[in-house]
Amino acid sequence: MELEVANMKIAVTSRSFSRHTILRGELQARYPDTEITFNDDGLSLAGDALVGYLRGHDRAVIALERIDAAVLSALPELRVISKYGVGVDMLDLEAMEARGVELGWTPGVNRRSVAELVICFAIALLRQMPTAHREVLDGTWRQLRGAELSGRTVGIVGCGRVGKDVARLLTAFGCHILAHDIADYPGFYAEYGVTAVNLDKLLR
Repeated sequence: MELEVANMKIAVTSRSFSRHTILRGELQARYPDTEITFNDDGLSLAGDALVGYLRGHDRAVIALERIDAAVLSALPELRVISKYGVGVDMLDLEAMEARGVELGWTPGVNRRSVAELVICFAIALLRQMPTAHREVLDGTWRQLRGAELSGRTVGIVGCGRVGKDVARLLTAFGCHILAHDIADYPGFYAEYGVTAVNLDKLLR
């Protein structure tokens, strides 16, 4: 469902999007003659406050805000919701479909960032960096025994976009990778040497 650009009003509830000068500029350049409301006050929007912020807008760019049937019922003019970030668990998709509200969303856009963070945390824990950091701040200096990530067995719970990217990165460390998922990915598992197991075996 396409709306006339000249008649559109866009509300951006996402605080990080509103602060991001490049994203703001791209949105304004794409819709130069459209009224766009940015969350410049950094408001945390929910319930009536969210409805009040979105009222009168055709489209919304949201992040963590919960859009349920009650919110949608109060906003009959809202036609398109664009999800900034991953996951749509904050959206009542059935209520959106029933009211003809379209969803704009690109899944997996931050999978590499999250996958790299997983590797970062794994190495930090193996090297006892959080403990060492706390002790140094408290005035204690002692040698802590660390361990390598290389060659370890690593279990991945949920082998979707992020899980797959973690597996790809772990191949550089020569890890034995176990994965548990409600879906099966035999082609991917074969390509990256991943062993599919049930959750109990993975946790053991």
